[in-house]
Amino acid sequence: MGVFHAYISEINNDTVWRLVLTFSDPATADEWWRAVSSGKTAAGAPANLLADIRRINPQFYNHNASIFNVFEFFTDWRVTELAKPFRGRMFITLQNDRGGRGHDIIADQKVTDLVSGDWFYIRSKTDPSLYWHYEVGNGRVVVSNCQRTMFSVVAKNVPVKTVMIRSDTVALSAWPHNRAIRIGSQGNLIGGSTNDWTFDFEDFATGRFVDSDSVVVYGNIADNAPKKPGWELVN
Repeated sequence: MGVFHAYISEINNDTVWRLVLTFSDPATADEWWRAVSSGKTAAGAPANLLADIRRINPQFYNHNASIFNVFEFFTDWRVTELAKPFRGRMFITLQNDRGGRGHDIIADQKVTDLVSGDWFYIRSKTDPSLYWHYEVGNGRVVVSNCQRTMFSVVAKNVPVKTVMIRSDTVALSAWPHNRAIRIGSQGNLIGGSTNDWTFDFEDFATGRFVDSDSVVVYGNIADNAPKKPGWELVN
């Protein structure tokens, strides 16, 4: 998915400071939320400056403009360092006030809420009929167009229920017995007893998991090597 949009509503009233955030992609939106929810601000700024910014769902947020106005995200000295990584990756548009009789309508972009600890199906980004399936009898993860298994994805470096971003370290478990998934001697994904095998969350999308004769294999791919299209989490 390419460019991604989200609304921000002012919680004190329904009249002013309605915003639309435009991100280069959904992953950047999740990284922005991780940065904002960290609450890190400049020395001398109130510790809870960003506490009233709330994520309702991937495309809808709230802010309290009397405490911190998100419209000033790139200009307020108190969040200068927080904002730097997002220059050139997002912009903010002020919408009409309620009396303006109109605002930009953004489509539902069908994005998955990537919350750590939730259960997802894992689907091919190029062929949506292909899913990961855990074969209980063989204890392995395969690619199938007729069966699919839900997997729990848990980020190990942040609290449960945190929205996951590309740099997170994650572990995988298969439904229904919360069977831990680990890597076998040939790189194939197999069932295990503990979640001691981890990988980067971005590996789903960047081609490190490949379909080898219908078996899911995790491989080390050189930075300059051709990348496979990858996989996406859906629910």
